[in-house]
Amino acid sequence: MKLYEQADFDRSRQDKRKALSLTLALSLPFLALAGVAFALRIEQLCVAGCFIAGAIAIFLYDLRVKPALRYAAYLAEVHSGLTRQTGGALVRMGDDPVYQDGVNFFEIILNIYEDLDEEGERRFLLDAKKKIPGEWLNCDVVVTSHGNYLLEARLAEEKA
Repeated sequence: MKLYEQADFDRSRQDKRKALSLTLALSLPFLALAGVAFALRIEQLCVAGCFIAGAIAIFLYDLRVKPALRYAAYLAEVHSGLTRQTGGALVRMGDDPVYQDGVNFFEIILNIYEDLDEEGERRFLLDAKKKIPGEWLNCDVVVTSHGNYLLEARLAEEKA
């Protein structure tokens, strides 16, 4: 099951544009007010317009723009460079999101040893926007990853 398609990249690009457009649309009227107040030499109104425009820009940048930029950077990072395949038993799937590199993930633990010894556990990170079927728990799976970020997961083929 491939986790990322072209639609994910397109959606990420749209999210960035929406976040930037919203920030500009909400900040621009107050900047215009500050410009008019500056031209009319109304100091308090100019300062208030600049202050409100800056507050809106900072707030929306932290709330909307930065997460969209980080997610786009994450997508670009994991789809360029080396990938590897790892096979093992899927022993745990995390329920609580883990925040790493500005993106939310779920932990996926694979055990690559036949006897399921703790030393064989490998930690992978699954994008919080993606899901792996719960019935895969305690089954043999093969995952494709970039570092410890999951790109693809599938059940291992049965041996004949």
